[in-house]
Amino acid sequence: MATNKHALIRYRVIDRCLRNVDQQWNWQALAHACAAEIHDIMDERITISQRTIKGDLQSMRHDKALGYFAPIDYDRKEKSYYYTKRGYSITESPINKSDRTQLNQMISLMRQFTGFTYLQGIGNIIQKMELLVFESLKKEKQLVHLDQPVNIPGQNWLDQIYRAIDAERTLLINYKAFGRDAYETVISPYLLKEYNHRWYLYAYNHKKRGMRTYGLERIFQVKYALADYIPNSFFNPSDYFNDLIGVSLDPGSKKIGIEFEVGAGSINYIKTQAIHHSQRLIREDEESAVFKIEVFPNYELESTFLSFGETIRVLSPKSMVRQLYGRIEKMAELYHK
Repeated sequence: MATNKHALIRYRVIDRCLRNVDQQWNWQALAHACAAEIHDIMDERITISQRTIKGDLQSMRHDKALGYFAPIDYDRKEKSYYYTKRGYSITESPINKSDRTQLNQMISLMRQFTGFTYLQGIGNIIQKMELLVFESLKKEKQLVHLDQPVNIPGQNWLDQIYRAIDAERTLLINYKAFGRDAYETVISPYLLKEYNHRWYLYAYNHKKRGMRTYGLERIFQVKYALADYIPNSFFNPSDYFNDLIGVSLDPGSKKIGIEFEVGAGSINYIKTQAIHHSQRLIREDEESAVFKIEVFPNYELESTFLSFGETIRVLSPKSMVRQLYGRIEKMAELYHK
């Protein structure tokens, strides 16, 4: 990945150098300029060879995938490379400041799909887009930072599972849940979902005769199975995720109303960043506020409440209070040791 990004940086540096007609550009000068730019952008010290620079020049001239077809020639008398066409540039219109935030958001979204081979060119596109941002920022202050994981665990299975869902084919998977032994099972796959930088598969388990959720990073083998595919007649993603925080839902679970109290210092935060879209205010005074949400109880919901520490207290139902209290006790034991 880094090598490709280095190449993209070198292309743009070479382009910038060749547009500077007041200076001679032999391969050594181009290599020095490229190395300096890579160090400036990526904080890496490297040495660039003559072979690399000449390869870059050749790619910029003739590589159809790049599409530059740059008019580069070499003046033997001056011992310098140059553009035969004045005003030529591989970047006709540099990115402007107003586009950066939207471009960064697009990069973040596109990174979620780098595991699909039918979009195999997207990684290179992302790198080019990132480089546009790097090039436009230069020495300016960074004003926006987005969380952009390069590799999401389990994404190597995305393409095969996606094709199975699309073709309605059953799969035999080797799966190992955390803390349990590995096992093989036949499934009819229905939906891929990304949540919190992990991929999950929703499928019908033929042996259990019900819906199950599988984390892709816990799948160790995927094969096509001979069993008949069971069409999805009981899983509607829109309805399913509408009343759910996260990805997991125990079979037979029922939606419940949960009331929770928020301390004065966090009331405005919870108002502006609701825990769930069903959230509504029940009552409020100077010291606290009580909210209510209607969701399916699961591990992610509990973790969400616990993440707020002492600023939130769940009031009802008692089953949720007991569940959280049990987890808090176990946490306390860890710190009493």
